[in-house]
Amino acid sequence: MGRAGFALCTGFTLFSMGFGLALTSPAAAQTIIDDWQKVKPPAAPELKQVTVDPKTTALLILDFNGAQDPTKGPCNVKTKPRCLASVPKVKTLLDQARAKEMLVVFSLAGVGEAQDIATALAPLASEPIVKSGPDKFIGTNLRSILSDKGIKTIIVTGTASEGAVLDTATDAALNGMNIVLPVDGMSSTELYGEQYVAWHMVNAPGVSQKTTLTSIDRIKF
Repeated sequence: MGRAGFALCTGFTLFSMGFGLALTSPAAAQTIIDDWQKVKPPAAPELKQVTVDPKTTALLILDFNGAQDPTKGPCNVKTKPRCLASVPKVKTLLDQARAKEMLVVFSLAGVGEAQDIATALAPLASEPIVKSGPDKFIGTNLRSILSDKGIKTIIVTGTASEGAVLDTATDAALNGMNIVLPVDGMSSTELYGEQYVAWHMVNAPGVSQKTTLTSIDRIKF
């Protein structure tokens, strides 16, 4: 074999070896599942003061059904006790909203009906109720309820944080509405769900620009 042939053969062998190493490199094979335990949560986002205009703001109270009967909805002592624990604070917010004659809209999940909403949050006859899956805009007239009242901002409370809260708030934000999200008004089965949603809403493109992360006592009217 001549020098040229030897060089070509040697070069091809080294290239093949290098290519093989690249394909089997541990770094190239990693996924978030492989690195799951290495992930450190980011610093907690800042909770901000927010002042809302009662005339153009609505309070959404999502899927608080099941409190009296765990078979009637997600807000129950068996699967989401953190939802029940949030009821007194949400009641404070509800009372303030009603005092300012704000629009209040309730939603139901699963087989729940109006009477299955936590008693402390029971809707008034004049307050609309929609029933849907996680995104309360899908299959309901929620969008027209809000637009007919000239609503530009929604305060979103409810359970599950990673379900009704996340999906409904995201849909609204992506359609131009402002979102006020009190962290003590949303709940999940696990703390991680609440943590993820808080992070997502202030970081996700198209959503973060429209979201104010807050707490109920930081909301002013």
